[in-house]
Amino acid sequence: MSRNIQTRNILLSTGMVVLSFLILSLSFSAVCYTYVIREKRLVLDSTAEVVADVAAAVNETSDAENWGLSLQAASISRATGLHIFICDTSGKVVICSDALVKCEHIGKTVPAAYLSESEEGSGFRKLSDLSGFYREKRYVSAVPIRQRGGEITGYVFAAAEIGAVWELWRRFTTMLLLTGCFTLLIAIPISVISSRRETAPLKEMAAAARQFAKGDMSTRISLRGRSDEVMELCEAFNQMADALEKSEERRKEFISSVSHELKTPMTTISGFADGLLDGTIPMENAPKYLSIISEETKRLSRLVRQMLDISRMKDKRGSRDASFDATEVLRVAITNLYSRMEEKGLELRPEIPEDPVICRGSGDDVARVIYNILDNAVKFAERDSRLDVCLYKQNGKAFISVTDRGETIPEEELPMIFDRFHKSDRSRSLDRDGVGLGLYIVKTILDHLGEDIWVRSKDGETEFRFSLTVI
Repeated sequence: MSRNIQTRNILLSTGMVVLSFLILSLSFSAVCYTYVIREKRLVLDSTAEVVADVAAAVNETSDAENWGLSLQAASISRATGLHIFICDTSGKVVICSDALVKCEHIGKTVPAAYLSESEEGSGFRKLSDLSGFYREKRYVSAVPIRQRGGEITGYVFAAAEIGAVWELWRRFTTMLLLTGCFTLLIAIPISVISSRRETAPLKEMAAAARQFAKGDMSTRISLRGRSDEVMELCEAFNQMADALEKSEERRKEFISSVSHELKTPMTTISGFADGLLDGTIPMENAPKYLSIISEETKRLSRLVRQMLDISRMKDKRGSRDASFDATEVLRVAITNLYSRMEEKGLELRPEIPEDPVICRGSGDDVARVIYNILDNAVKFAERDSRLDVCLYKQNGKAFISVTDRGETIPEEELPMIFDRFHKSDRSRSLDRDGVGLGLYIVKTILDHLGEDIWVRSKDGETEFRFSLTVI
């Protein structure tokens, strides 16, 4: 059974907390246990040495069964919580801290092996029951009682019960476990809240994607004031949604425009053809209407050809790596349209440098840009007016501008002039053969090259200017 991201995050966070505290608890418990044992052994050693020093001093004046030494051993035992007893050189217990008068340990004998081990350099320090001396094992430390001449007159044993050490260690461990549980109780709700907050945008994206699949492009992801990577993902998703929505709008507009552009000539062709076939149109008028059918058919052909050209241009790759001479391309385009300029009585004023201007891009594509702009300028310029064509370089860029004198393009139409199938009012009256794709093709080519184009129309003067990268 698969788990969602939120569940995995909660389990991961909980597991990390539990693992961290488990490692910390084990490490801390081991350190505490070692520390407690070491401290207890230090107390055992120091206590045994103190009692041995006191016994050595007492033995200078009396025997090892001195009443005062018994009192001091009992007092030290109560103060340290240790069991203390003193035995003679044979191992017989002569003083015990348990009772001042009668004690079960008095008279017992400690094996000689323990006595001899206490005389060695490291002394006697063991967890032992001293061969049955105690009912259970205890931590025991033993030191000899030495007189000034180095003579051993007895031995001091100090013992601590294991239960006391374990109790202290258990308290440390319990405290750690309680702290870990308390931390876990806090960490789990925080992890749940954090996971929900992190996964909420992802769930919104999934829901939005499902809405997109149903055709609803208006859904967006709310950012909720975030400032992290998730916010960047949400912003990117919203930008993608905006692009998809605009693309869908353009697709619908494109279909609508194509339908409209195809409908008009198809209606004309169909109507006149039917009229000729059923005799509605007299046969003496047939050449006139067949000419109209031919023109409309050519218009349909131009529309389909331009749409195919646009599709090919969008699929082009690597044209940015090519180069061409902008001067030569511009001169060829002017030459191709020169006869139309003469027919309309236009005065051409070219400003083209003599030297080559090598630019980045496909010469054929840029030639088409220049041809479409010049064709529009010739088409919409007033008869017997002036046409300016200019090529110049500035700041690593080459600029080509075409300026005609004629009817001004309304300011509100300038932002839409490069849209597909857009035809301004003056275009509709003067360009009945056009389909509104010429300037869209210009913009598509220049966008592919990473270049810009500007249009200015004021006081009867319209200028188109675009950039090229000089190499």
